Amino acid sequence: MLRSEARDFVEGDFPSLTGLWEVTGVGNPARGDSLDSLARTLAARGRLLVIEDSGAVAASVWLTDDGRRLYVHHMAVLPALQGRGLGARLLAAAISIAAERGLQMKLEVHHDNVRAIALYKKFGFDFIGDYEVMLRRKIG
Repeated sequence: MLRSEARDFVEGDFPSLTGLWEVTGVGNPARGDSLDSLARTLAARGRLLVIEDSGAVAASVWLTDDGRRLYVHHMAVLPALQGRGLGARLLAAAISIAAERGLQMKLEVHHDNVRAIALYKKFGFDFIGDYEVMLRRKIG
């Protein structure tokens, strides 16, 4: 049964959460998508909201807070459930959290992800100009 309301992640969600991330392509061990890294971000004012279907995670949005911005990570909906408003519900909940904290929001989206870009624009996100995203994954 599809539960339409977002709720906070609990540790028991992790196996189905990583399955969602694998199916949708947002998860990657090189990104540090471990239970430990998740726990660290949650302890530092982060949030992970999920929507479940039949007891398994069907949609997610992972939020991190640096005190200035709330960052949106791993926004994902199972392909079979896309187009039913789950992403919009999660994004609205994330925007509410940012508003409560008085924070700007920032996210990254692949330029080919037309559906996600349309959703983000609908919620007031816009591209920030000529910036290129750079990342150093190597630790140490």
